Amino acid sequence: MTTARPLTTPDGRLALRLLEEAGDDGLTVADMRREGLQMPAQALYEVELAGHSLERRAGRTRLRPADAPPPKPFEMPPKVRLVPRD
Repeated sequence: MTTARPLTTPDGRLALRLLEEAGDDGLTVADMRREGLQMPAQALYEVELAGHSLERRAGRTRLRPADAPPPKPFEMPPKVRLVPRD
């Protein structure tokens, strides 16, 4: 993790605390709302802007471990359809 900036909103601080407590299990949006976050997506965005890396899988979000390899870049599909020639 890079040097993180302090979070400025209560929702951002709560989201970071919830993610730290959840560990590898991560949280769903429903979990975050149940814990009192009104706008979970906005809070997660603030956590990312502050410098914390997040990982999203199967509807769950967790903090990316510091020793995790970087994610693979997204590969765009070709813009033209390739048709084999005879």
